[in-house]
This record gives sequence, C-alpha cells and structure tokens, in this order.
Amino acid sequence: MSVKNLQLAQSVDKDLSKLPTRIRTKIISSFDRIIQNPVSGIKLHGELKNYYKFRVGDYRIIYSFDVKASLIQIVKIEHRQGVYK
Repeated sequence: MSVKNLQLAQSVDKDLSKLPTRIRTKIISSFDRIIQNPVSGIKLHGELKNYYKFRVGDYRIIYSFDVKASLIQIVKIEHRQGVYK
C-alpha cells in the first residue's frame, strides 16, 4: 500500500533545517520508505495512539496517515530523548 501525498507540519520544516546535513539527508530519504509502506513504522500508545514512529538513527519521525485521503502527515522529527514529551 503506497500513499500519494506527504504533508509536513511547519514546525517540522524548521526542525529539519536545524539538523546536521548528514542526518537531514537520511531523514528525507526515509520519507520514501514511509510513503511506500505507511505501516512500516511502529504504532504508538497512550496519548499518541493515533500516530506511528519511524526510527532514523537516534531520531524519530512521528506521523499519522489517512488511507481514505491517501495522506501521510509528518508531525514531529526530534531526537529520541525528547520526541515523546
């Protein structure tokens, strides 16, 4: 199952620009993997139960996806220590 649209939150654009180039490149390339298979991430629990996480080194991509709208929305990209707070 692949998705046709990818949407980044405004805060994600800012967060990406602050990351080192090597990390940013890995994260952007991982968007393709998420688009190809949105359920490749791990489903989260608790307050974030409607979201998935995708691991890229020490960073996590938090996203949701809507099958009907064929849309993935990236809501947060942060280091693993602070992403769930």
